[in-house]
Amino acid sequence: MAEKCIDNFIDFAHKQLSLIENKDGEVIYSSKDTLKKGKYYFLGLNPGGEGFISIKNHLNNFSLKTDNSFFDDSWNNCEKGKAPLQLRDQYLFEKILNYDLRNVFATNLIFETTKSADTLNFGLAGLCWGVHEYALNIVRPEIILTCGNDQEKSAFSFIVDLYSGKIEQQTLSGTFTIKYSKIIIQKRPTLLIGLPHLSRFEIRENEDFKQKLLIILEENT
Repeated sequence: MAEKCIDNFIDFAHKQLSLIENKDGEVIYSSKDTLKKGKYYFLGLNPGGEGFISIKNHLNNFSLKTDNSFFDDSWNNCEKGKAPLQLRDQYLFEKILNYDLRNVFATNLIFETTKSADTLNFGLAGLCWGVHEYALNIVRPEIILTCGNDQEKSAFSFIVDLYSGKIEQQTLSGTFTIKYSKIIIQKRPTLLIGLPHLSRFEIRENEDFKQKLLIILEENT
């Protein structure tokens, strides 16, 4: 049944992404085993850096994917799993949320790789969202966590606008905030949380961030 579910997901994604599947990109950062019921759904904006695989080939490989990009890939020429962003993502789930990141379905709002958000076609979010809707119907998360909460270009802003959510926030040091909204996705109450982008915000040993995130979770779940 699990293999059939994965095969159906891949077939659907190929059809949904046919217009862009020959572009460089990545669809799922976690292993195939995370395409199942889970508490969290973790979203970035899009894959960054130099493209190394097409969206089509990345999808084709998903049925065999047992690794996890946050632990098993080398980012920015760092040792596997040791890039600052990878370490902060690991810390978020393991030290703050007390949850195994390897068990979290992790992806990006937009699947095309770009060197920076400035060169990203944000209009692709609508096309890619069909794949997310398919995955969300399987994962059925209580909480969607997004990395980045900018007003214009972020997974948080896209989702909160799409589902007409009311934005609330907790202010952190400097100009950083944690934004959140209680929305309804596929008739399910879902807590959407927009974190500051963890490539620019250090959360390790940051007690203020930890306490305010836990307050949001305690008051809204």
